[in-house]
Amino acid sequence: MKNYQAILITIVGFTGCYLTMKGTLQNLIQFEAVLNEIVFAVMALMLGGMGLLSIDYKKLLKGLL
Repeated sequence: MKNYQAILITIVGFTGCYLTMKGTLQNLIQFEAVLNEIVFAVMALMLGGMGLLSIDYKKLLKGLL
């Protein structure tokens, strides 16, 4: 996976989790129950974490310096 893809996945995951916890995502997605909303937020948080783990930091620092 390329670094820009991993960074994009991280941003999308953490943004989805934040918007779900804040409650603004409920305007776009109608959840059936509170449990569905909690699971969606946890899955988005896990997606953001996996994106963080998949970034090649050596390559990123080499490109920045």
